Amino acid sequence: MSQLKTPQACTNLGDIRAGIDHHDRQIFAALLARLEYVKAAAQFKPDEQSIPAPDRVAAMLQDRIDWATDAGFDAQFVEKLFEQIIHWNIQQQILHWRATRSATA
Repeated sequence: MSQLKTPQACTNLGDIRAGIDHHDRQIFAALLARLEYVKAAAQFKPDEQSIPAPDRVAAMLQDRIDWATDAGFDAQFVEKLFEQIIHWNIQQQILHWRATRSATA
């Protein structure tokens, strides 16, 4: 694979696409790593009802909105994106919690 160029150094669409693909792979790897933490958190949840943690979700979303605002990024997009990520991960944690509890029962 050729050297990844900065956006300003790209000389054609192939360079641009290579950069986008590179960063999409990083996003994907980060989502996988995040899911592992989410699953690991299940061991500290006493029951399935404690998993959603709405106060924690609200605080997390506000942090991400603040990060976006501070960076001059679209805060509304970031809020919707992280709502989807967080809620999907909650469902995965519930499934993992059920699977690990039934396996040990």
